[in-house]
Amino acid sequence: MRLAVLACWLAAATPLVAAGQQPPAPEVSVAQGRLAGALDDGMAVFRGIPYAAPPVGPLRWRPPQPGPTWSGTRDATAFGPACPQPTTRGLVARARLPQSEDCLTLNVWSPGLHPATPLPVMVWIYGGGFDAGAASVPLYDGAALAAHGVVVVTFNYRLGRLGFFALPALAAEHPGEPFANYGLMDQIAALRWVRANVAAFGGDSGRVTIFGESAGGVSVDALMASPPARGLFAGAISESGPVLFGTERLDDAERDASAVAARLGATGADALARLRALSADSVIAGGSDLVALIVDGRVLDEDIAEAFARGRIARVPYLAGTNSDEGSLLQGGDAAFLTRPLGDSLAAVRALYERTGPISDADFARALFNDQLFAASARLLAGFVARAGDSAWVYRFRFMPDLLRRRGAPGVPHGGELPFVFGFGRLAVFAPEQDIAVERMVQAYWTDFAKTGDPNGADLPRWPAFRGPDPQTLVIADSTAAVAGFRAAEIGVALRRWARVTGLPLP
Repeated sequence: MRLAVLACWLAAATPLVAAGQQPPAPEVSVAQGRLAGALDDGMAVFRGIPYAAPPVGPLRWRPPQPGPTWSGTRDATAFGPACPQPTTRGLVARARLPQSEDCLTLNVWSPGLHPATPLPVMVWIYGGGFDAGAASVPLYDGAALAAHGVVVVTFNYRLGRLGFFALPALAAEHPGEPFANYGLMDQIAALRWVRANVAAFGGDSGRVTIFGESAGGVSVDALMASPPARGLFAGAISESGPVLFGTERLDDAERDASAVAARLGATGADALARLRALSADSVIAGGSDLVALIVDGRVLDEDIAEAFARGRIARVPYLAGTNSDEGSLLQGGDAAFLTRPLGDSLAAVRALYERTGPISDADFARALFNDQLFAASARLLAGFVARAGDSAWVYRFRFMPDLLRRRGAPGVPHGGELPFVFGFGRLAVFAPEQDIAVERMVQAYWTDFAKTGDPNGADLPRWPAFRGPDPQTLVIADSTAAVAGFRAAEIGVALRRWARVTGLPLP
């Protein structure tokens, strides 16, 4: 497949390359200037492209501003640094990637800069709890997906209290300007850059699919609900995005931000000046409490799930799902924050999970965590998309790759689907044939969805749309098939609780 991509690219390149010579580095022109990328296994790759101005100095805690321009040809062969984040955990820490506040860059993989017909575009949003992650993580290499005939884009967005910070003084500084959700505004700015420039890379700006995992999946759902993001994408894939009860009210966020500022010694009339004088590391260390998207009234004007329920979302095809052991995120199996709201119904709920025999407290906690936060989110939002008249599909990823089987893992952990989405890369030589077959199947589903708005394609198990009184879920396992009413009783516990809390009807 990679050789076919190379042949396609060389056929499209001008001038033609003489026999025995190395092909020239690919170059494109975007609105800001000319870029020189690299050929990577036949793929045209452009890295570290600034899509917005560096959010430093007075631009710290401001909406993203227009990116820089340049004369001549800018080198685009190296990733930009990750946005500031904790250095003790996560994929960025493990890969020891450099960090800087000057981080608003994106990367593009294209199988053909001059295709006969513009190619669909897939824009990736990384996860990490909104306080970690980067587009340069090796796992997110876009070459394998792009080889299926799509342009792949990945980008960085601001994290932690540098990205999500609702200090009231910020709203007063520039009245009428959106504030608080700076990381989400970065995502919208990156999508606007894609719309304006992706044609230069062979992409179709009218066929952009956003996809993300964990906090990236929540971001996909937030962009579906965000009025400023309307028209910037034509399809959405949310992987393991737990949105139920997951946004923060503005007044709560303002109190939290004021507490963070006080911890950092920034109070009074010059609080903003003091905060902007701090190093990024100091802000990250001082704002270490939980980060959430904020219902700010502008970028996100209501809770995400409630926006879906009211039909105030982008009208595009939607695909969502979860893994079989999202409970891998639990620390010590403590699910008291989930069992406490169940009150007197806890015994009845546990009985649902023990219909085939007793399970341990730890296994109950993991299963409850999985269904209450993750599976319920996918099922609920997909149901609302279908009710609004658009197409939706839901999956459950249960296929255990060889490595997890040998380790005796209880299921596919949070993020465990990502090697199948992006590909095993150079590690494929160590993966058994069945793992590679599932990788190709998942990539085909995802890229078919980007191409047509429907994941179904030739030689793939049929994936029915999620609709009707007993909707079907595609269970990706040793034998992949659609299952009607998959875990409906267990997931229904969380759905009914959500309906009671919000007063909104279920789909």
